[in-house]
Amino acid sequence: MYDEEPDVTISDWFTHARITSGMLRALDRIGPGGVIIADLFRQDYRVTHAQTLAPDQNRTHFIVYGHHDLTWDLRAFRWDYGERAWEELVAAVDCTAIDCMDDQLDNIAATGYVVTRMRHHLRRYDLDLTAVPHYRDKRLRPGGPTATRRTVTDRYAYRAAPSITVTVTSPVDETTGALSLIRITDRGRHVSGWPARMRNQFTAAHHAHRVSEAIQAYLRRTRT
Repeated sequence: MYDEEPDVTISDWFTHARITSGMLRALDRIGPGGVIIADLFRQDYRVTHAQTLAPDQNRTHFIVYGHHDLTWDLRAFRWDYGERAWEELVAAVDCTAIDCMDDQLDNIAATGYVVTRMRHHLRRYDLDLTAVPHYRDKRLRPGGPTATRRTVTDRYAYRAAPSITVTVTSPVDETTGALSLIRITDRGRHVSGWPARMRNQFTAAHHAHRVSEAIQAYLRRTRT
């Protein structure tokens, strides 16, 4: 018997798991929408496409790295490390995944229902998560009091035209009534965007539909 309860965290179950060079190369081959997930049943990482995941049922897995993250990081690592970029990046991703795992699970547990429903609605319009969700504390008034609000930014690739990216930044707790921000870009160039108040799944569904309509209108203007 233990005198005290062991201080065991989720990351302890992944001590022997590794993100390898082969995983990152598989992620690169998959392209936009590719993700590396931590699988809690297997206690290991695996590479897949976000299309295979149920965004509102993430109790057994969660994203730790995505194709967008790979593209962004590899550019920076090539600048810093030259020919050693890939080797250094693999080690950095492996280390970061385990170091951030417990915080990431805390963030997932605190994320409101509307955020997960928005992920579900956008998937219905062929938009796939392509990066690890980014959580941060946003200062409410720059230069003012230090009160903050927790937000999460999700990044999506449009399946039929992967150069089109949608980012959605939302309050983790929708009961605050704070605005979300939706942006659509094509190869980094602005296409459209608007603030959105998403207090329930029905308003989330409306804005997901609006995203789809904006993408289709843009494609009609530029691809015909």
